[in-house]
Amino acid sequence: MRVCFLCNEYPPGPHGGIGTFTQMLARSLVQAGHQAWVIGKYSQSHPGSDYEEDQGVRVWRLRGPGHRLGLVWARYRLFRTVAHWSRNGKIDLIDVPDSGGWIAGWPRLPVPIIARLHCSATYLASELGQPVSRMTFLLERASLRRADFWCSVSRFLAHKAQQLFGLRTDPAILYNPVEVPFETCATTRSRNQVVFTGTLTANKGILSLINAWPRVTEVYPEAALHIFGKDRLTDKGQSMQAFLLSGMNGQIRKSVHFHGHVTREKIFHALQMARLAVFPSYAEAFAIAPMEAMACGCPTIYSHRTSGPELIEHDHNGFLIDPDHPDEIADAIIRLLTDDDLAKRLGDAGRKRIQDNFSIPAMTSKNEAFYRNCLSKFRRMHMPVRGLT
Repeated sequence: MRVCFLCNEYPPGPHGGIGTFTQMLARSLVQAGHQAWVIGKYSQSHPGSDYEEDQGVRVWRLRGPGHRLGLVWARYRLFRTVAHWSRNGKIDLIDVPDSGGWIAGWPRLPVPIIARLHCSATYLASELGQPVSRMTFLLERASLRRADFWCSVSRFLAHKAQQLFGLRTDPAILYNPVEVPFETCATTRSRNQVVFTGTLTANKGILSLINAWPRVTEVYPEAALHIFGKDRLTDKGQSMQAFLLSGMNGQIRKSVHFHGHVTREKIFHALQMARLAVFPSYAEAFAIAPMEAMACGCPTIYSHRTSGPELIEHDHNGFLIDPDHPDEIADAIIRLLTDDDLAKRLGDAGRKRIQDNFSIPAMTSKNEAFYRNCLSKFRRMHMPVRGLT
């Protein structure tokens, strides 16, 4: 198969879960003997080249200014390029994310378009109780309704999308894949190191974690919190990292370490060395960050909201907490810092959960089967009927 992904955050450079997912799945498809092409709109300052090959994945980055007319032009160029590829037999299907509404208004193409629910702006705003612009909602709804088929990275997200956008058909559930390191370095783990990985935004629960941290250090003074992730602005336009630091006293500040945006290799190293990882998220589709922690055998604390229970069974292969209750977050951290047997049990069970259900090979085969089913259905739906004039 020749699969074309639309992605506006393919690594390198700052990227979120969609960029990580696209790179992992595209690379694995190439390793399985398929072709994978990636195209998207990028800023002039993005560090990636306009064209590159990443382990066999062919990547095009369409540059454009950030103003409104530049975005319109980027959408037009994107459509023209992908339509040309499809009409000339260079690609067999197109896989697009739900955010941004990039295929809204596209006409029928000779190949099927698959919309994959990751985390649209409409969904995120709904979960956080925030407004979303009417234009964003209309674009995302039109994009999902334009798709020939759709799938979701979690059951929770699929149900929410059906409610928000009035989608009638049930999607396939294709969870995010995650890399599983061959070794976990469990014997060399720090007894004191707590890790958070993710963008510094309120919906990732970083404010809740910082509010919980003083109680952790009160009970366990040796604890150190290491935060990995790109900085973002608060609602008032201030750096989130600066805002968090401004509210810490001297002793607390010494125990909190910000590392900024780093490579996935550095994140995996930190997770392999840490005592535990914590992700008190408010809104997730099916987050990769806690999956990476579990894959590294790192005892993981996650949110009981949204899709959290689809990944973790509480007190069996991780902990689920309420991000609105900092004391609950602190208590979970303290339990794992002070109980060696519990930490090992949850770490081992979490790693097995990922190996058995969410490894890259397992999820690649499921995506291959889904793609083939979509191709077969699309060809049957659009096959010319013989005998009619």
